[in-house]
Formats: sequence, structure tokens, C-alpha cells
Amino acid sequence: MGGSRSFSLGRDGWPKLLGLGVAYFCVAAATIGFTRYHGGVALVWAATAVLLADLVNRPYVQWINAAVVCALVGGIATALVGLGVKAAVPFALINVAEAVGGAALLRRLHPGPSRFESLREIAIFVAVAGIVMPLSCGLFAGISASWMTGGSVLRNWLDFFAGHALGAITFTPLFMLISSGNVRGWARGATRSERRAAGACFAGVIITTLAAFAQTSVPLLYLPSLVIVLTVFRIGRLGAAVAAALVAVTAIVCTISGYGPFSAVGAGQGSQAQLLQMYLAAIVLTALPAAAELRHRKASFTELQKTSTVARLVLDRSGDVIMHLGIDGTVQYVSPSARAISGYDPEELVGRKPHEMIHAEDIEQVVSVHRQALADPDETFIVEYRARRADGEWAWYEVHTRATVDEAGASTGVINISHDITARNQHEKRLLHEAQTDPLTGLLNRRALDVALEQRRGSGSPFSIALFDLDHFKSINDTHGHDAGDEVLKTFANLLNTAFRKDDLVARLGGEEFIAILDGASSADARDICDRVRETFARKVFDAQFGRTFSATVSGGISSSRAGCDLWDLIAEADSALYQAKHQGRNRLAMAA
Repeated sequence: MGGSRSFSLGRDGWPKLLGLGVAYFCVAAATIGFTRYHGGVALVWAATAVLLADLVNRPYVQWINAAVVCALVGGIATALVGLGVKAAVPFALINVAEAVGGAALLRRLHPGPSRFESLREIAIFVAVAGIVMPLSCGLFAGISASWMTGGSVLRNWLDFFAGHALGAITFTPLFMLISSGNVRGWARGATRSERRAAGACFAGVIITTLAAFAQTSVPLLYLPSLVIVLTVFRIGRLGAAVAAALVAVTAIVCTISGYGPFSAVGAGQGSQAQLLQMYLAAIVLTALPAAAELRHRKASFTELQKTSTVARLVLDRSGDVIMHLGIDGTVQYVSPSARAISGYDPEELVGRKPHEMIHAEDIEQVVSVHRQALADPDETFIVEYRARRADGEWAWYEVHTRATVDEAGASTGVINISHDITARNQHEKRLLHEAQTDPLTGLLNRRALDVALEQRRGSGSPFSIALFDLDHFKSINDTHGHDAGDEVLKTFANLLNTAFRKDDLVARLGGEEFIAILDGASSADARDICDRVRETFARKVFDAQFGRTFSATVSGGISSSRAGCDLWDLIAEADSALYQAKHQGRNRLAMAA
């Protein structure tokens, strides 16, 4: 079962295998017949390229078919036009082994189709087909050729290496593209103008190569390079492969015929062939990487265009403002959403610095985050700040900042995504106010008072504490109703807000109890202020049910800070003084002892 599968022809069948054998024989016979100098191995060998290109695109189970056919026809070519029947078998095996080994290495190092689309793929190809396999197989070829002809092993080894390396890197790309269907695909998909352009480029390659190699008087080796570059830019990797092959064939024919710049140096045919090998190698190793890099850049540019289109669509539809800032903070791009969110036209913001619109208290923080993003491009930083809208109103923005980098990873600027959080901030402030405020009086509640007292603890500045308790408040509720009682509480709270300074802390402890902390006030100052509050409140007249009126009074206790006395101890002292005032008849103040 396994043996029968090894000789399976698959869908290709005998016609393709026969075509491979004919191509291998013709190329082998031509290179042996025209380029074998010194009585040794051929100085230019392209037959390996034929088999190598076929194997990399052929299933493994069919390799033995191709190898056997090429070994047979290669042996015949060697026997007829090469070193004779005696050398046919060893050279057939060596040449086929070079192609099989190269194909196996290429398939392992670069799985998938070989299309010469990247510098990495080209580097692997040159290393395997142009160095490793010719060098390793060249040793056996040098020994075999020396045994057959009596020539130098080293000379034959080097000739084999140079000829096989040049043939592989020059002709394999073209044969691979043909074998994989790329040439056929290009021919089917190309427009008439593209075909005409390709024909003109290839004709130009032949003409310039003839101009350089069909005469010996003027050195014009640079001419083909100019047209090859044009061909690479116009047609790409296929153009590079065809152009390199055309230059090689034309230059080899001219040089063998005694023409070209290398014939003018006066060296022997072997030396001329070696100079030609170096020239062709330079042509191939220039054209193929250039084509691969050009294809990569075209693919990258196409992908960039797609990404840019999507990004532009997202930017145009985004509800956030997206800004691109340079390293110095200058605005380089603003998304169209800026018009709806901030009122500014994007065009009027470009070239300016956001500092002009940011609140003075927030600029330092914004600049710091900008610098942090530039210093650490792998992180995203978030900052909130106020900025003035076009209508002059201040708005709050939450900004996510991340650096943009170049190919070396160095920061080139930042991208800011700004979200208007004005409504959210107002809502949060409203919730915070509600959480810290007594809903009836509008004063701070007990929770907010505890936080404020903790912040004041250990401040070191002098202050006084006043505790107030409305007299007979339960009786007011019972006699006049809770609405009247609420009115009394609100009136006293408004009186406290009016009487005390802005920096003083006033809160409702609960029920009818209130507290005031007077910053920087001595006990005498605190007593004067609180007495005015008490007297003013006592003069207030409240409306009750059925046209009746009533008055209310308040009692208070005052304590003042002193060295070594804890805040909560002072509150306890003020509470004791309050109850002392209650026991003394109410509607009065008492000072802590």
C-alpha cells in the first residue's frame, strides 16, 4: 500500500511529469554543453531550478516520481554532452539530491507556497538553494569530476558551487512562479494595458542587456539595472523573476559567443564566466529583495488605507473628541465630533495648544499626564480637567491619553480621547450633596460632620464649638403640628447660615440639635456670635393653625480649644455646658468650665 502510494501521480498525471523531464533535460543539456570549461563541471547550472521549483509545489508522495524522471534524463544529458557515461550516474544522483534536499529544507523552514513575498522568505531561499545545498553537494561533485577528468577537486567544487548557486537563485523564482500558477494567474487577471506594459519592460530588459553584452567597446553594465528597477516597480516579483532570467540568458549567450564587457578584459573563458556569475548574482539579489519589499509595502499601504477608512468612519461617528497632539502639545488633528461637543470647529483647534482652553487650576495636572504618556508609551493615562467651551461655559472632560510611536518605539506624540463628563460630575456632586446634607434644613448632616471633624483634628489652629438645642421642641410639634416644627427648624438653620462665617462649619446633629465650629474664634467671640443668634431667634414669630402665632427659644453650650485637649472632649464639654444652660432656665448660653 505504501509503495504504491509513493508512485502515485495524483491529478497531475504523466503529461506534467513528462513535461518536467523534457524541461530538465533541455536545460541540463544546454548548460552542460555551453558552460562546461576546464573539462570539469558546468559553470552555470539551471536544471536544479526546474526540479526544485516543481518539488516545492508538489505533494511529498509524488516527489519520487519527479526525482526518478529527472535523474534519468539528467544522466542521459551528462552522458551525451557532459563528462560521459562514466559520470552519468554519480552526477545524476548529486544533482537530483541537491534539488530534493533543497525542496525539503525550504518546505520545512517556510511551510506554505513559495511566492517570494517577504525578505525572510528570500533570505531562506538564498541560504538553502544558493549556499547550503550547492556547497554540500559540490564536494561530492568535485570529487567525482576530479576522478573522471583528473582535474583539481577544489576547482571543480568551486565551479559546481558557483554555477549551481547562480542557476538556483536566478531561475528558481521564475520556475516556482510558473509551477505554482502565479504566472498563469497574472496573465488571466492582467488588463491589456498591463500586458503591454509587461511586454515593453521585458523587451527593454533584453534590449539593454544586448546593448551591454553584444559589444565590447563601451562598458554599459548599468543599463539593464535601470530597466530591471522599472520592471520591478511596474510588475513586482514576477517582473523581477522574469527580468533576472532574461538578463542571465542574454548575457550568457553573448559572453559564450565572445561578446560583452567581460570578453574585453582579456581573461580566459572560465574567468569570464565567473565574472558573469558575480554580475548575475548581484542582479538577482538586488531585484528579488526589492520586489519583495515593494510588495510588502504595497500590502501594508493597502491595509493602512483600509484601516484608515475604518478609523475615519469611527472618528466621524464618534461621540468623543479624538485629538492627536505633537510632543510639544500642539494639536495636529481633531475629530469632527469636537464641533458638537465643545462648539469649536476642528480647523480652528489645529495648530493651537489645549492649554489656552484648560482651566488654570488643571493645567499642571494635564501637562504632567502628557509627559507621563510620552515617557511610558505602553501605558494609557487618564485625567479629568475643566476646559472652556466655545460659548464660554466650563465643561468637565475625562481624557484617556496614550503615546504614538515610530518604528523604533520612540514617542512621536499622543492621542487623546476626550469624553464630556459635565453631566456626570454634576450628578455626582448632587448625589454627594444629598448624601452629606440634611434634606430639611440644607445643613451638613451627621455623616458629613464626622468627616469634617476628622479633617480638622490635629490642625493646630484655635477654634470654638457651639452646641444648640431648641427649647421645648417636642411641645411645639405636639401643640402646633409637625409642619410648624419643621418651619422652626428651617428658620433656625437659615439663621445659623447667616450668622456664621463661610469657613465655619454648621451641621444638624439630628432632631432639634445643631452644632457650629467657629475657626479662629475665641470663647468670648463665640459667645457674642451665639448670643446674637439666640436673641434673634427668640424674636422670631411663627404662624400656627387657626391664626395663632408662637415663638421659640434655643439654648447653647460653648467650649474653646486649648493645648492637649481632644476634639471629642471639647464636644463633650460643650454638651455639658448646653445641659447646664437647660437647667438654668433655657433660652441662654453656658460656657464650658
